[in-house]
Amino acid sequence: MSYLDFAYLTFINLALCVCYFLFIFLFSKFFEQKEKTKIYSKRTLFSLLLITVLSWVIYFISYSFSNLEMGNRFLHALGGGFMSVVVCYLAVRNNKFSLTRFQFFVFSFMLVSTMGVANELLEFFLQSYFHLPAASTITDTWLDLLSNTVGILIASLVCVL
Repeated sequence: MSYLDFAYLTFINLALCVCYFLFIFLFSKFFEQKEKTKIYSKRTLFSLLLITVLSWVIYFISYSFSNLEMGNRFLHALGGGFMSVVVCYLAVRNNKFSLTRFQFFVFSFMLVSTMGVANELLEFFLQSYFHLPAASTITDTWLDLLSNTVGILIASLVCVL
């Protein structure tokens, strides 16, 4: 793992932690219409710790693959799609929002898909304007988005069922 990889993964981990709070806000506004939600609690601290530990475990496993392409698929499926749905799940569970499974699935699928696209746009921007290596071909971008979708579906099965 290079310094750039470490910096990028640290940024992604921090983004997931920030998204935890964003998801609390979004789920509250779209489903509960509460004016105030309890953001800071022991559950919040535990969730942020869980997000950080799971993320770094997934990152290190993905970088241990001898086949870099398979490691990248693993990283996008579990580190991207799966982890983002887990963040949604923790935000909903910790704040006791009352959602049906279908509502959770559809809303988290849309949020996480948007995050995946935003990540690919960030990679494009960094590669185009700062010449940081991200995607070797356009196919890599599509495979990343497909891997994110697989991760979303796996996490949805785990969190919704």
